[in-house]
Amino acid sequence: MLIYRVNIKGFRNYEDVDVYLNSSSLIIGSNNVGKTNFIYALRLLFDRNLSENDLDLLDSDFNAYSHSDKVEITAYLKDINEECLLSEFKGNINEGKLILKYTKEKNQDYILQAGFSEDTMQELKSRSYLRRLSMQYVDTNRNLYKYLRKERQNLLLNSQELLSEEQKNDDKTKTIEIQKNLNSINEKISSLNYIKNALENVNKELSSLSVENEDQNIQFVAGHNDAEKMLSDVALSYSSEEGPLTLGGDGRNNQIYLATWRARQELKAGPDHVTFYAIEEPEAHLHLHQQRKLAQYLTKSLKGQVIVTSHSPQIAEIFKAENIVRLYFHNKYTEAASGPNDAQIKNSFNAFNYRLNTLSAEVFFSYGVFLVEGVSEVIFYKALAKENGIDLDRLNISILAVEGIGFKPYINICNALSIPWVLRTDNDIFKNREEKYYAGIKRAVGIIKECKLDYKKPSECDKACEKWHCDTIPNDIKNNNEAMRKSLKNIGIYMAKVDLENDIANSNLSEALYAHYCIFDKDLKSLVSKMQKSKAKNMFDFVEEMHSKLQMLNDDELIEPIDSIVTKVKSQVQYNGK
Repeated sequence: MLIYRVNIKGFRNYEDVDVYLNSSSLIIGSNNVGKTNFIYALRLLFDRNLSENDLDLLDSDFNAYSHSDKVEITAYLKDINEECLLSEFKGNINEGKLILKYTKEKNQDYILQAGFSEDTMQELKSRSYLRRLSMQYVDTNRNLYKYLRKERQNLLLNSQELLSEEQKNDDKTKTIEIQKNLNSINEKISSLNYIKNALENVNKELSSLSVENEDQNIQFVAGHNDAEKMLSDVALSYSSEEGPLTLGGDGRNNQIYLATWRARQELKAGPDHVTFYAIEEPEAHLHLHQQRKLAQYLTKSLKGQVIVTSHSPQIAEIFKAENIVRLYFHNKYTEAASGPNDAQIKNSFNAFNYRLNTLSAEVFFSYGVFLVEGVSEVIFYKALAKENGIDLDRLNISILAVEGIGFKPYINICNALSIPWVLRTDNDIFKNREEKYYAGIKRAVGIIKECKLDYKKPSECDKACEKWHCDTIPNDIKNNNEAMRKSLKNIGIYMAKVDLENDIANSNLSEALYAHYCIFDKDLKSLVSKMQKSKAKNMFDFVEEMHSKLQMLNDDELIEPIDSIVTKVKSQVQYNGK
């Protein structure tokens, strides 16, 4: 069984959205974009822990922007061959397909429906199907001790039920032995002088209160007198070579919680029930390597469909294209870019996957991305933004180096996931015999063609741009480099006048650069040459010493890409400037 599509209408920040899922799905997106709301929508249909009151939505659960008076949550299931589901839903399943729908109108009772197509939907009298099909949910507020108090007894009882007769008899023998040892321990505890003396006066007072207390003395014991009660109330500890330890920090407790929870699901599994799982932010309190390991563990060990929400690039790193769903804001509503149903996303990821690491996976979590060629550009532009009062982290904007000129896979990913982007690249011009080879402009035109960008060409560049993909540069383009640079900005491609070092050296920063590099004759060629040796280190040293000077570029062409991506991000999320 697989829930492959969920449609949400009028619920919280969703107006009308289709989310496509796979056997294991990662839901990503920024804070407050609706990841938890999506999980809650599923819970309304599948979570046995939600009460009838929970299903009777509040007015605040209806989408405020669209003034919706109706919520509809529809889950589309396929590949159903489990006998328990075929029996439960009977005529509502056809060719392995089932639709379940929750509808709630304001001031009316909710309605549940089932069918194998939109035309065959029938009202269900109750949620009795949850005994055969349900969702196990782990939220972000994981309290290990509370969970163990709640589930400990079930965990132990389920384990006992799975024992053979030989194992049960063996446990009985061991329990009798534990009882003998417990009696001996309690007698020794009571014989300790400070314990015996501590309760002497208490027992005297009890005796004076009632004759019935004369033969009844209270005593300190090791938790329990009865072995079976003690065993039913065992506490969890973390075992090491040094012996049992008190449970550790939040990270280890998070791992213990999820491991215990998964073991509980394993014990509950059976042929008469189908379970799928939703886990929010499993990365909580874990360092980077353990985040990746935990995600692998959960997606591979759980027997059933798994839906994970996360803010972690480390977790995103292990998921394939068809498993990723990105939620994002568009015109105040939450939209979804879903890999399982989007060939563009899948194809983009296939070209991108060999580059996928924690740094590049940051793309998925950004409101906007500024792509540059190398590390020196990252250092420069982060400092430039900071010194000119642009808080990139607040705006959720990432500056990423493609480590060369391989922009296309990044652009395709951004376009597929509806992430705004800009890029800056060098205006490489090489001498080819007597001709000039405009490598930078050709790179930009190649991006336009391969990434299928909507390029509104100025009239003077119409014919020129169409010919740029040819090996031979037409004569009418040779003197049109500046016009092409200007027109490319319309689609977010910012072409340097020359390259980063030359452009900075020719800016208002020139005096600061000459001073930093101790070039007193102000020779531009010597300055650029020094800047281009160990570029990243030299750029770091310069912005470390002269960072305040970067304010001089607040209206320079160099800052235009930053201003552009900020404008795009604010437009997409309707940023209010607060």
